[in-house]
Amino acid sequence: MATNLKATWNIQLITDCPGCKGSVDLLEYVDFWDGRDLELGEHLTSASKNLEVVCPDCGHRFYVDLEY
Repeated sequence: MATNLKATWNIQLITDCPGCKGSVDLLEYVDFWDGRDLELGEHLTSASKNLEVVCPDCGHRFYVDLEY
């Protein structure tokens, strides 16, 4: 009997920072989930709109709407 290979999920939440103009994966921001009542992949809800985030590269604060 053959052994199944593993498939690994790779989740990213990419945006462009208006401060440094760099591409940012918000999930690499350590505090992204703190205080947020979000489900993975959530979008088009009040919880997934107008989220304040901080660019981990330059520290610029800005707002995003999550989409899937």
